[in-house]
Amino acid sequence: MTMIKRDPSFELQKHLSSNWANDDAFLTAVFNALSLSFPKGEKFFMNSVRAFKDEVSKEMSEEIRMFCIQEATHTREHIKYNKLLCELKGYDLEKFESMFEKSLEKSYTDKVDNKTRLAITTAMEHITATMGASILMGKLLKSDNPIVDMWKWHSLEEVEHKSVAYEVYKSINGSNKVLRIVMKLALIDMGRNTIRIAIRMLKHDKQFWKLSTFKSMCKFFFSSKGALRVNYADYKSFFDKDFNPEIHGSDLDLTPWKERFDTNQFV
Repeated sequence: MTMIKRDPSFELQKHLSSNWANDDAFLTAVFNALSLSFPKGEKFFMNSVRAFKDEVSKEMSEEIRMFCIQEATHTREHIKYNKLLCELKGYDLEKFESMFEKSLEKSYTDKVDNKTRLAITTAMEHITATMGASILMGKLLKSDNPIVDMWKWHSLEEVEHKSVAYEVYKSINGSNKVLRIVMKLALIDMGRNTIRIAIRMLKHDKQFWKLSTFKSMCKFFFSSKGALRVNYADYKSFFDKDFNPEIHGSDLDLTPWKERFDTNQFV
Protein backbone atom coordinates (compact mmCIF):
# COMPACT_ATOMS: atom_id res chain seq x y z
CA MET A 1 0.00 0.00 0.00
CA THR A 2 1.34 3.44 -0.94
CA MET A 3 2.63 5.55 1.92
CA ILE A 4 3.24 9.28 1.73
CA LYS A 5 4.59 11.91 4.08
CA ARG A 6 1.92 14.24 5.47
CA ASP A 7 2.51 17.25 7.69
CA PRO A 8 -0.72 17.89 9.59
CA SER A 9 -1.60 20.36 12.30
CA PHE A 10 -4.69 20.21 14.48
CA GLU A 11 -6.41 22.79 16.68
CA LEU A 12 -6.96 20.71 19.81
CA GLN A 13 -7.28 23.20 22.65
CA LYS A 14 -10.99 23.99 22.28
CA HIS A 15 -12.16 20.37 22.69
CA LEU A 16 -9.41 18.44 24.48
CA SER A 17 -10.64 19.23 27.99
CA SER A 18 -14.16 17.98 27.11
CA ASN A 19 -15.61 14.49 26.59
CA TRP A 20 -14.70 14.86 22.93
CA ALA A 21 -15.27 11.19 21.99
CA ASN A 22 -19.03 10.76 21.47
CA ASP A 23 -19.65 12.87 24.61
CA ASP A 24 -18.58 9.71 26.46
CA ALA A 25 -16.30 10.17 29.48
CA PHE A 26 -14.98 6.60 29.51
CA LEU A 27 -14.32 6.36 25.75
CA THR A 28 -12.63 9.78 25.85
CA ALA A 29 -10.39 8.62 28.71
CA VAL A 30 -9.47 5.43 26.83
CA PHE A 31 -8.40 7.35 23.73
CA ASN A 32 -6.51 9.91 25.82
CA ALA A 33 -4.72 7.07 27.62
CA LEU A 34 -3.83 5.47 24.29
CA SER A 35 -2.37 8.75 23.10
CA LEU A 36 -0.02 8.74 26.08
CA SER A 37 1.36 5.38 24.93
CA PHE A 38 2.28 6.51 21.43
CA PRO A 39 5.47 8.61 21.78
CA LYS A 40 7.44 5.86 23.53
CA GLY A 41 5.62 3.05 21.73
CA GLU A 42 6.16 4.39 18.23
CA LYS A 43 9.84 5.01 18.94
CA PHE A 44 10.03 1.31 19.85
CA PHE A 45 8.26 0.39 16.57
CA MET A 46 10.66 2.48 14.50
CA ASN A 47 13.73 1.02 16.19
CA SER A 48 12.37 -2.50 15.73
CA VAL A 49 11.96 -2.29 11.96
CA ARG A 50 15.08 -0.17 11.39
CA ALA A 51 17.18 -2.89 13.02
CA PHE A 52 16.69 -4.96 9.84
CA LYS A 53 16.91 -2.29 7.13
CA ASP A 54 20.25 -3.64 5.91
CA GLU A 55 19.02 -7.26 5.82
CA VAL A 56 16.07 -6.78 3.47
CA SER A 57 15.57 -5.82 -0.15
CA LYS A 58 16.03 -2.26 -1.37
CA GLU A 59 12.27 -1.97 -1.91
CA MET A 60 11.52 -3.15 1.61
CA SER A 61 14.17 -0.83 3.02
CA GLU A 62 12.31 2.08 1.38
CA GLU A 63 9.06 0.88 2.97
CA ILE A 64 10.82 0.90 6.34
CA ARG A 65 11.95 4.47 5.71
CA MET A 66 8.41 5.64 4.88
CA PHE A 67 6.99 3.71 7.83
CA CYS A 68 9.38 5.56 10.13
CA ILE A 69 8.51 8.93 8.59
CA GLN A 70 4.82 8.37 9.27
CA GLU A 71 5.43 7.05 12.78
CA ALA A 72 7.72 9.98 13.59
CA THR A 73 4.96 12.40 12.59
CA HIS A 74 2.48 10.51 14.79
CA THR A 75 4.94 10.84 17.67
CA ARG A 76 5.30 14.58 17.09
CA GLU A 77 1.55 15.20 17.06
CA HIS A 78 0.82 12.99 20.07
CA ILE A 79 3.55 14.71 22.10
CA LYS A 80 1.68 17.99 21.48
CA TYR A 81 -1.64 16.31 22.28
CA ASN A 82 -0.39 14.76 25.51
CA LYS A 83 1.31 17.90 26.77
CA LEU A 84 -1.78 20.03 26.12
CA LEU A 85 -4.12 17.39 27.59
CA CYS A 86 -2.18 17.21 30.83
CA GLU A 87 -1.91 21.00 31.08
CA LEU A 88 -5.65 21.43 30.57
CA LYS A 89 -6.74 18.59 32.86
CA GLY A 90 -4.01 18.71 35.49
CA TYR A 91 -2.76 15.16 34.84
CA ASP A 92 0.77 14.07 35.73
CA LEU A 93 2.22 13.47 32.25
CA GLU A 94 5.46 11.92 33.48
CA LYS A 95 3.67 9.52 35.82
CA PHE A 96 1.23 8.30 33.17
CA GLU A 97 3.91 7.90 30.50
CA SER A 98 6.10 5.96 32.91
CA MET A 99 3.40 3.29 33.25
CA PHE A 100 3.74 2.48 29.56
CA GLU A 101 7.51 2.94 29.65
CA LYS A 102 7.90 0.26 32.33
CA SER A 103 6.28 -2.29 30.00
CA LEU A 104 8.61 -1.32 27.15
CA GLU A 105 11.66 -1.61 29.41
CA LYS A 106 11.05 -5.36 29.61
CA SER A 107 11.60 -5.52 25.84
CA TYR A 108 14.96 -3.76 25.97
CA THR A 109 16.72 -6.34 28.14
CA ASP A 110 19.40 -8.68 26.82
CA LYS A 111 16.91 -11.54 27.07
CA VAL A 112 14.87 -10.06 24.20
CA ASP A 113 16.53 -10.03 20.77
CA ASN A 114 15.79 -7.81 17.76
CA LYS A 115 13.63 -10.44 16.09
CA THR A 116 11.37 -10.71 19.14
CA ARG A 117 11.12 -6.92 19.33
CA LEU A 118 10.04 -6.94 15.69
CA ALA A 119 7.44 -9.60 16.55
CA ILE A 120 6.07 -7.29 19.26
CA THR A 121 5.89 -4.44 16.75
CA THR A 122 4.16 -6.67 14.20
CA ALA A 123 1.49 -7.63 16.73
CA MET A 124 0.98 -4.04 17.88
CA GLU A 125 0.75 -2.78 14.31
CA HIS A 126 -2.11 -5.21 13.68
CA ILE A 127 -3.89 -3.89 16.77
CA THR A 128 -3.48 -0.24 15.75
CA ALA A 129 -4.42 -0.90 12.12
CA THR A 130 -7.54 -2.80 13.19
CA MET A 131 -8.57 0.01 15.52
CA GLY A 132 -7.76 2.52 12.78
CA ALA A 133 -10.00 0.76 10.27
CA SER A 134 -12.84 0.76 12.81
CA ILE A 135 -12.41 4.49 13.34
CA LEU A 136 -12.44 5.21 9.61
CA MET A 137 -15.58 3.10 9.19
CA GLY A 138 -17.33 5.12 11.89
CA LYS A 139 -17.63 2.22 14.34
CA LEU A 140 -15.88 3.91 17.27
CA LEU A 141 -15.96 7.69 16.93
CA LYS A 142 -19.19 9.45 15.98
CA SER A 143 -18.15 12.98 16.98
CA ASP A 144 -16.96 15.62 14.53
CA ASN A 145 -14.19 17.83 15.91
CA PRO A 146 -10.44 18.44 15.36
CA ILE A 147 -9.46 15.75 17.87
CA VAL A 148 -11.46 13.12 15.99
CA ASP A 149 -9.85 14.42 12.78
CA MET A 150 -6.45 13.78 14.32
CA TRP A 151 -7.39 10.23 15.21
CA LYS A 152 -8.74 9.66 11.68
CA TRP A 153 -5.52 10.96 10.11
CA HIS A 154 -3.53 8.68 12.41
CA SER A 155 -5.85 5.79 11.53
CA LEU A 156 -5.39 6.33 7.80
CA GLU A 157 -1.63 6.03 8.11
CA GLU A 158 -1.84 3.00 10.40
CA VAL A 159 -3.90 1.26 7.72
CA GLU A 160 -1.51 2.44 4.98
CA HIS A 161 1.56 0.92 6.63
CA LYS A 162 -0.18 -2.04 8.32
CA SER A 163 1.87 -4.69 6.48
CA VAL A 164 5.39 -3.24 6.76
CA ALA A 165 6.45 -4.80 10.09
CA TYR A 166 4.81 -8.11 9.14
CA GLU A 167 6.62 -8.26 5.77
CA VAL A 168 9.96 -7.47 7.38
CA TYR A 169 9.34 -10.13 10.03
CA LYS A 170 8.48 -12.77 7.42
CA SER A 171 11.48 -11.82 5.27
CA ILE A 172 13.84 -12.66 8.16
CA ASN A 173 12.06 -15.98 8.76
CA GLY A 174 10.32 -14.92 11.92
CA SER A 175 8.41 -17.64 13.77
CA ASN A 176 4.60 -17.68 13.57
CA LYS A 177 4.50 -19.37 16.96
CA VAL A 178 6.43 -16.53 18.57
CA LEU A 179 4.23 -13.99 16.77
CA ARG A 180 1.04 -15.52 18.18
CA ILE A 181 2.43 -15.75 21.71
CA VAL A 182 3.58 -12.15 21.55
CA MET A 183 0.16 -11.00 20.28
CA LYS A 184 -1.61 -12.50 23.29
CA LEU A 185 0.85 -10.89 25.69
CA ALA A 186 0.71 -7.54 23.86
CA LEU A 187 -3.09 -7.42 24.02
CA ILE A 188 -3.07 -8.10 27.75
CA ASP A 189 -0.29 -5.62 28.49
CA MET A 190 -1.66 -2.81 26.33
CA GLY A 191 -5.22 -3.31 27.55
CA ARG A 192 -4.23 -3.38 31.22
CA ASN A 193 -2.14 -0.20 31.06
CA THR A 194 -4.66 1.71 28.96
CA ILE A 195 -7.60 0.91 31.24
CA ARG A 196 -5.56 1.63 34.39
CA ILE A 197 -4.64 5.09 33.13
CA ALA A 198 -8.16 5.77 31.82
CA ILE A 199 -9.60 4.96 35.25
CA ARG A 200 -7.06 7.23 36.97
CA MET A 201 -8.04 10.03 34.59
CA LEU A 202 -11.73 9.52 35.36
CA LYS A 203 -11.09 9.53 39.11
CA HIS A 204 -9.03 12.69 38.79
CA ASP A 205 -11.91 14.31 36.85
CA LYS A 206 -14.47 13.04 39.40
CA GLN A 207 -16.32 11.18 36.66
CA PHE A 208 -15.50 7.59 37.58
CA TRP A 209 -18.43 7.03 39.97
CA LYS A 210 -21.07 8.56 37.70
CA LEU A 211 -23.85 6.30 36.38
CA SER A 212 -23.19 7.51 32.82
CA THR A 213 -19.54 6.42 33.13
CA PHE A 214 -20.57 3.00 34.42
CA LYS A 215 -22.95 2.60 31.47
CA SER A 216 -20.28 3.58 28.96
CA MET A 217 -17.81 1.13 30.56
CA CYS A 218 -20.36 -1.66 30.23
CA LYS A 219 -20.94 -0.72 26.60
CA PHE A 220 -17.19 -0.65 25.90
CA PHE A 221 -16.56 -4.11 27.36
CA PHE A 222 -19.80 -6.01 26.74
CA SER A 223 -22.04 -4.40 24.10
CA SER A 224 -22.06 -5.81 20.55
CA LYS A 225 -21.39 -2.22 19.46
CA GLY A 226 -18.66 -1.66 22.04
CA ALA A 227 -15.02 -1.26 21.08
CA LEU A 228 -13.93 -4.74 22.19
CA ARG A 229 -16.61 -6.80 20.44
CA VAL A 230 -16.63 -4.63 17.32
CA ASN A 231 -12.93 -5.36 16.81
CA TYR A 232 -12.73 -8.92 18.14
CA ALA A 233 -13.10 -10.74 14.81
CA ASP A 234 -10.42 -8.59 13.20
CA TYR A 235 -7.99 -9.10 16.07
CA LYS A 236 -8.69 -12.85 16.01
CA SER A 237 -7.88 -13.05 12.28
CA PHE A 238 -4.23 -12.50 13.21
CA PHE A 239 -4.13 -16.14 14.35
CA ASP A 240 -5.44 -17.54 11.04
CA LYS A 241 -2.97 -19.73 9.13
CA ASP A 242 -3.46 -17.69 5.95
CA PHE A 243 -3.36 -14.28 7.65
CA ASN A 244 -2.05 -11.54 5.38
CA PRO A 245 -2.29 -7.93 6.64
CA GLU A 246 -2.26 -6.56 3.10
CA ILE A 247 -5.45 -8.47 2.26
CA HIS A 248 -7.01 -8.10 5.69
CA GLY A 249 -9.46 -5.20 5.69
CA SER A 250 -8.86 -4.55 1.99
CA ASP A 251 -12.58 -3.79 1.53
CA LEU A 252 -12.06 -0.43 3.25
CA ASP A 253 -11.90 2.34 0.64
CA LEU A 254 -9.25 4.82 1.75
CA THR A 255 -9.81 7.19 -1.16
CA PRO A 256 -12.04 9.72 0.64
CA TRP A 257 -9.66 9.82 3.60
CA LYS A 258 -6.64 10.31 1.39
CA GLU A 259 -8.42 13.10 -0.46
CA ARG A 260 -9.21 14.74 2.85
CA PHE A 261 -5.90 14.37 4.62
CA ASP A 262 -3.51 14.80 1.68
CA THR A 263 -4.34 18.52 1.88
CA ASN A 264 -4.38 20.87 4.85
CA GLN A 265 -8.09 21.59 4.63
CA PHE A 266 -8.82 19.55 7.75
CA VAL A 267 -6.70 21.49 10.22
